[in-house]
Amino acid sequence: MSTTTTSRRPGHGSPSASSNGHGTHSPTMVAPPRKRVRLPELAIGLFVVVVFALGAVLWHLSSVEKSPALALAVPVERGETITADDVRVVDVASDDALATLGETQLNEVVGRVALVDLPAGTLLTQGVVTDPVAIGEGDGVAGLSLDPGQYPALGIAPGDIVNVVAAVDQPASEDGAEVDRVIARSATVFAVEDLSGDRKLISIMASEADAEAVASAAGSGTLRLVLVAP
Repeated sequence: MSTTTTSRRPGHGSPSASSNGHGTHSPTMVAPPRKRVRLPELAIGLFVVVVFALGAVLWHLSSVEKSPALALAVPVERGETITADDVRVVDVASDDALATLGETQLNEVVGRVALVDLPAGTLLTQGVVTDPVAIGEGDGVAGLSLDPGQYPALGIAPGDIVNVVAAVDQPASEDGAEVDRVIARSATVFAVEDLSGDRKLISIMASEADAEAVASAAGSGTLRLVLVAP
């Protein structure tokens, strides 16, 4: 008696490795959705960072040692005398207070003259003020009423050193030598007063002889001031 063996091909009636026994495939694994950062949470995080940073800055500022110093409460122009009402006391960092005048040095400022234009809030130092000009023995003071063009365009202030020059040529001397047109050399500006428009009354201090020469030529309207180095 013979036995017949029948073989089956895979995929025809027999379950394959990828089948679940019912002719269907195994389910595919799906990655979970990514979690999104919500805007409110992000805003809160940024707010916390800013608050901590601001707190650190305020703490640093409050921990810096400060010292009282003198500053201007109002603007003071070059050549003006500083009064007590022009000055106030401010607190500055100790490092910045090294060159400034302290609260107890008010008498070193009041009555002195500004060397440059000083805006309000300027910290006062010895370098921005000078003593007012005083008439010395043997000196004289002469006044000049001058229009723009007869004094330097950058301005003129007490304490400046100037030469007083005649603007017209003078005749040569008998020996042919040219006459010096400078009326007074290295004179000191004693005071400056504004007149109408840009016209100024400028008082010049020089030796008595030079001051007399300036006063004698003042009425001619031909004098000019030349600003020179001290």
